[in-house]
Amino acid sequence: MFEIEPSTEFVYTVHDGQRRFIINLSNKTCSCRMFQLDEIPCPHAWAVIKQKHLVVDDYCSDLFKPETVVKSYDIAVDPLPDEREWKIPKDILDEVVLPLRYKRPPGRPKKRRDKPLHELMAGKKRHACSTYGQLEHNRRSCDFEPRRK
Repeated sequence: MFEIEPSTEFVYTVHDGQRRFIINLSNKTCSCRMFQLDEIPCPHAWAVIKQKHLVVDDYCSDLFKPETVVKSYDIAVDPLPDEREWKIPKDILDEVVLPLRYKRPPGRPKKRRDKPLHELMAGKKRHACSTYGQLEHNRRSCDFEPRRK
């Protein structure tokens, strides 16, 4: 949970564990920068807005409001005429589009994961015989155990 400290009427400090974020509600900014980039309140700003019982819509961009989304469908989209009636410039008709040079190999792609530091530092595992505890061989290839027929 966030701990919120007011600095002024519009500026707040939000503590998230050991990290600290500065929220400015008048400028719609947060030091995490998500508030500015997404143009909707980040979790830190959201905590301040909810604690102050403010209207969240006032801090969201108009692009995300229902009225704006509905207005985007007001513009009529004319259908394309029949393909025989298209007027394509000569330079585009003369352009040759070649296939890709790279062909994707068949099968499922290999996983590429970033190994954690402890895996990188550990080195390779060494096999040991489960019977005698000797390194570099297992029970099946153990020279110390008599072979069964």
